[in-house]
Amino acid sequence: MKKNIFFTEGDYHIQRHTGIPKEAMEFLDSIAWGNEGAIYEHKNTEEHLKLLHNPILFAGYEGDEIRGTAVFSNTLVAVDGEEFNCNYIRYFAASKAIRGKGVIKHFTKKIMELIREDEKEKTIYFACIEKGNRASYQVVESSGYTDIGTVKTMGFSRFFPKSNKNMLQINSNEGRQEVSELLKKKYERHALVQFNAVFLQDNYFVIRENNEIVAGCQYHRVHWVINNMKGFAGKLIMKVVPMIPVLNKLFNPKRFEFLAFEGIYFKEGYEEKLYELFEGLLAKEKLKSALFWMGNTCPLRKKIIKKGKLGLIHSFLKESDIIIMASFKNMSETEIASVKSQPKFASAFDYI
Repeated sequence: MKKNIFFTEGDYHIQRHTGIPKEAMEFLDSIAWGNEGAIYEHKNTEEHLKLLHNPILFAGYEGDEIRGTAVFSNTLVAVDGEEFNCNYIRYFAASKAIRGKGVIKHFTKKIMELIREDEKEKTIYFACIEKGNRASYQVVESSGYTDIGTVKTMGFSRFFPKSNKNMLQINSNEGRQEVSELLKKKYERHALVQFNAVFLQDNYFVIRENNEIVAGCQYHRVHWVINNMKGFAGKLIMKVVPMIPVLNKLFNPKRFEFLAFEGIYFKEGYEEKLYELFEGLLAKEKLKSALFWMGNTCPLRKKIIKKGKLGLIHSFLKESDIIIMASFKNMSETEIASVKSQPKFASAFDYI
C-alpha cells in the first residue's frame, strides 16, 4: 500500500495513502460521528472501508499518531447524462486531541489544495455534511466548498414484514446489464449519479411481471450505535422507545441494525411493488427497519412518499437532512450550473 508524506509543519505532517492502512481503519472505527445532533458509531467500519471505490486517504499525524482523516473516493459521476471526474470526500474525522485547536481547519485546507493541484480533468469535489454539524460545515466551507443541495434521510419500517416469494436476486452479468440500463434511464436527469455500490455482494433484488422488472433495489446490512439524538423529541425517543417491547424492534439505539436501500427503481405506476420489495427484503434479513437517501427535489422521492406509508421509523428522521457541499475545477459556469440545478442522486453506501 503506497504512502507519501506531502506536507510537514511543526509536530504535524500529512501522509497520502493509496488505499486504507490498518492503522487508519482502527482510528476510524473509534470515531463517534455527528455533532450537535445525532451522535452515532458505525460498527462495521472496516467491512465498508474495504469496499470503497478507488480510495485515497489523507491522514494528518502528530508524531506517529493519526489525528485526522479525509478519504477521497475517485469515480465518474453523471450530470444530466454527461460524465465528469469526481472526488467524493468520506470519513472526514478528527480525534478529540485536536478538536477546538484550529488544527483540523488548517490541515483540511491543505488537503483540499493537495488533491486539486495537479488535476487536469474537469472535476467535481463534494462532501456530505449533516445539517446540524456546524463545525464540519464551516471547515469545509472555508476550504472553498459551497452548498449545492439537500439530501433527505428516509425511513421504511414494518413491525411484521411479509416475505415475498416473487423477489428475484440479480446475480448474472445479463441481469446486471439490464438493471444498469434501467437505472441510467431512471436517473438521467439527476446530478452526481454513480452506481458503484449497486450489486455489491449480489444484494440487488427485483420483482418482475410478465418478465419485465417493475421494482428493484440494492441493500446493505448496517449496524450503528446511537449515542444521542437532537432536541427534546430525540432525547425522549432515546429514553422511551428502547423500553417499549414492540417499538424497540424498530429502533434500539444500543444496537440499531437496519437495511440501507439504494439503486432504487420502479416502473412508472408500480410504486406499490417497490413497497412490497422493501418489505420482502426486511423479512429476508429478519429486520424491521430500513433507511434510504434521496435528493430533496428528486421526483422519485415524492412519488414514493405519495404512494404509501413508510412506517414509524420515518417519523424519527425529520431533522436528518444532509447538505451537499461542492467545489469544481476546470468546469464551465454552464456545467457548474447544471450540477447545482439537477436533483441530487444519493448512494446509501456513502452514508453508512
